Amino acid sequence: MKKFDEMLLKFEKHSAKVLLLVMIVLVFSSGIARFLKHPINWAVDFSTFLFGWACFFAVDVAWRENKMMSVDILVKRFSNRTQKIIRLANYIIILAFVVYLIIWGFYLSYKTRYRTFVGMPNFSYTWVTLSIPVGGILLFRTTILKIIAEFRDNKKEAK
Repeated sequence: MKKFDEMLLKFEKHSAKVLLLVMIVLVFSSGIARFLKHPINWAVDFSTFLFGWACFFAVDVAWRENKMMSVDILVKRFSNRTQKIIRLANYIIILAFVVYLIIWGFYLSYKTRYRTFVGMPNFSYTWVTLSIPVGGILLFRTTILKIIAEFRDNKKEAK
């Protein structure tokens, strides 16, 4: 399982970087092409597709590596036990939101199956909206792993 986690994290990091780089190149080249009177109509639409996937991969990487912004000036003043309870409560709230993302993301993906991009007529918008439930599943998994780690830490402290 640890090997799978490492491979998944490496895939997400690499994918987010590559998608962001391609998105930047597309938008920049589209701007240059428009200036030269030869616009690339599909570049912005395809960048939207890449942006959706890059965002969810990057969010999961940041969440997994504890690099998300947090305001803990008040929480740090509490005892370790209280801090753990607050963290677990936060994890439960995050899980609820992520379950909402997964359910409604799949619903939205289904509803947009016939919608296409303006600049790419044969490319379904569902491919963009699928980033929501897939990203939600990745975040759900990461949050569950954080909850498990929290309970493992409780067992270690009890010994």
